[in-house]
Amino acid sequence: MIIRTSLFTGTALLMALSAVLISLIQGCSTLTYYQQAIVGQYTILSDREDIDSLIADDATPKELKQKLETVRHIRAFSATEMQMNIGKSYAQYSDTKRDYVVWNITAAPELSLTPHQWCYPVIGCQSYRGYFQQHTAEVEANKLQQQGFDIWVGGVSAYSTLGWFNDPILNTFIYRDDSDLAALLIHELSHQVLYIKDDTAFNESFATAVELEGLRRWLISVNQAALIHHHQRRLKEKKLFIATVSDAIEKLKAIYASGLSDTTKRQQKQKIISAMRSEYQRNVINSDLSGVFTHWFDKVNNAKLITVSNYYHYVPAFTAMIAESEGDMAQFYKAVKALSKLDKASRDNILKGYLLKPAH
Repeated sequence: MIIRTSLFTGTALLMALSAVLISLIQGCSTLTYYQQAIVGQYTILSDREDIDSLIADDATPKELKQKLETVRHIRAFSATEMQMNIGKSYAQYSDTKRDYVVWNITAAPELSLTPHQWCYPVIGCQSYRGYFQQHTAEVEANKLQQQGFDIWVGGVSAYSTLGWFNDPILNTFIYRDDSDLAALLIHELSHQVLYIKDDTAFNESFATAVELEGLRRWLISVNQAALIHHHQRRLKEKKLFIATVSDAIEKLKAIYASGLSDTTKRQQKQKIISAMRSEYQRNVINSDLSGVFTHWFDKVNNAKLITVSNYYHYVPAFTAMIAESEGDMAQFYKAVKALSKLDKASRDNILKGYLLKPAH
């Protein structure tokens, strides 16, 4: 969930944003959504504290101070090694007093993996919508479910405002393992490098590819054996998870596109989802892995599957583009920005071409 606007201070932020949005939108439910988004964003921004000041303050808890020092290192690394213009993003800290900053809704038809879209002024359409209160998200999701959609509501630890605000470090993710923290920050910062309207899969796959490359380089830079081992283990876990889910997604797409009756499609859908869960558990045992994604397979539907498709579908294509750029991130960003100027059909065809190339 992203809000793009200029940064104001105090009540001027709420008044200015409200005036703009009221002029752009119609309908009480839509206005209510933007009002909660404005208030939620303002609360986070108004509670920010400079991380340098917190690190220097003797009253700051030791663990928080250590994590903030790690953040400073990751920011510097992102600016130099990953060649990102980080500005003042993640130079401040804000405590939301809750476990997640927003709760995202995704929705899809019962017999389709084409996501439901929500459209916004300026930034275009996205295949998810975020709410700052869990209850509100669940109420809206239930309305979609009553219309026949598969729905999924998931808590989110971080999101990017695409550089329109100086995003702060949040309590919802600061205490992650250092490698996970680095991955998250690099991912979110990459959204400031490039974001295009109306293409969630492109944006998230790009950010995930940059995240993976950035984390690989960051782990080399810190040269800590324990973190590298943790990363390698998690990478194996994630690759197995993605491969299992992606295979099921392709099978479901074929079923949904077939001429079978809706009743048969529903039956096949449940068989594929059940088989996916069993395959993951079997492969975890065979690979001697911990199965960290086991609980993800509870209550799977089309909407939940889309959350994986958005983040990973084109990752191999963007990874191949990084390789083509010989690891020069500035050159890679230039190539992706050129790609982003094409229409969606042309972009997708080029990215699919990369997916068909044999891996080296």
